[in-house]
Amino acid sequence: MFNPFKNLPISGKLYSSPAIRRYENNPILTAEDVPYAADYVFNAGVAFYKNEYIIAPRIDCHNKNYVPGAPRMSNICTGFGKSKDGIHFEIADEPLRVHYHGELLPWVCDARLTVLEDELYLSFCFENQHSERPGIARYRGCGTDFDTIFLGVPQQRNMILCPFKKDGLYMRLERPSNQWQEPFHIWYSLSPDLRYWGDSELLLGCEDVPFANKKIGGGAPMIETEHGYLLIFHSVDEDDSHTAIFPDGRKWKKRYTAGAALFDRNDPTKLIAVTKKPLLVAETPYETGDVSRLWVEFTVFPCGALLINNNKTLRIYYGAGDYSTNIADIDMADLMKELTPCSRMAERATVPFNLNEWKNYKNII
Repeated sequence: MFNPFKNLPISGKLYSSPAIRRYENNPILTAEDVPYAADYVFNAGVAFYKNEYIIAPRIDCHNKNYVPGAPRMSNICTGFGKSKDGIHFEIADEPLRVHYHGELLPWVCDARLTVLEDELYLSFCFENQHSERPGIARYRGCGTDFDTIFLGVPQQRNMILCPFKKDGLYMRLERPSNQWQEPFHIWYSLSPDLRYWGDSELLLGCEDVPFANKKIGGGAPMIETEHGYLLIFHSVDEDDSHTAIFPDGRKWKKRYTAGAALFDRNDPTKLIAVTKKPLLVAETPYETGDVSRLWVEFTVFPCGALLINNNKTLRIYYGAGDYSTNIADIDMADLMKELTPCSRMAERATVPFNLNEWKNYKNII
């Protein structure tokens, strides 16, 4: 296995790629753009469907009586909007609705949108008294209504339906989590019908990303390019040196950045390259520095990515500070230069406890 990052320490200071171009009128969505109660509008899934852009941003209402230990939000939902240019979105008068056995699922959030076989699908997480559950739903074709076709068990986030099949099977990404044990990694599963899933295996390990030490997760749906299958992901590192204290006393020391990974054109589960450094880091005034406005610090979170300009440019839609929705572009030629050839450190998710023990075990046998 070849991975040049295995002994590379995480840098204390991270910067966005110089090839990244933020949209000059960011943010493109804030609470002021929503026609109902909203405080934060972020982490938006985006797709190009039937000649228009569709967006599904997470919309939170802050719990005005928040104290540590209480729910941080009084309500969470997902918006639904359309656009002709992919920049100026009109948000529908009511939130997106996900139907499941005759009821509406509560607190649907962190959506991704995927166009697959001429249908629009929503991958989502929803909060409930039995923890966070992931799901996949199909758009009814009008209004803001989606019908659930799969609902998983806790605890999973960042479930993303891929816009292609692998060996005749549907493929999804997921990020199972154990709240007591980090790091977390990106996995994949396969299905013959979008309802029954299996053959689960590791797609990308946290140890494979040189700027992560706590967790990674899928960002936008994977994109098929001439170079291979491209995944924009989020990466988290944690360090006491970048601790932020919010007015309500909360402490935040995680740093969320965005990177890219490339997988083999003949096998979307085979890693062939990763960005050595992040593509996107919270740097601008609307992304960082204002703890009275932002809900979290040092955070960019990609949920949408589309090829534009005749596939010459990648447009990334990302949340900043769990507050707003923004856009950044990078030319594909420049993105390819950012990627470093590598393979996964763990060939399969059968490594006992850590890679050093695995190496010793292999020497023994």
